Amino acid sequence: MHDPKPTPAPPSPGSYAVWAIVVMVLGWLVAIGTGLCGGAFVISGIVDNSAYSSALVMAGLIMGGVPCLVGIGMILAARKWGRRKPPSAQPDVFT
Repeated sequence: MHDPKPTPAPPSPGSYAVWAIVVMVLGWLVAIGTGLCGGAFVISGIVDNSAYSSALVMAGLIMGGVPCLVGIGMILAARKWGRRKPPSAQPDVFT
């Protein structure tokens, strides 16, 4: 017997998934690198007891925090970009 409804092939990963992975890896590199560097500035400013300790903390937050937020934004955007749409509930609508 012949089955009139063939089983659909599993969807292959598209080029969007590849680019989403690339953007996510770059986002992790940016977020981790700037987060560690900015965190080192903030910790050294907290430990230091000089007159410039608050300036060192603010410099660490501004110069390390903003690029870290950009990296986190890249990660979140890549997660949304790389998700596949679920298949339709009725794939044979036009038959």
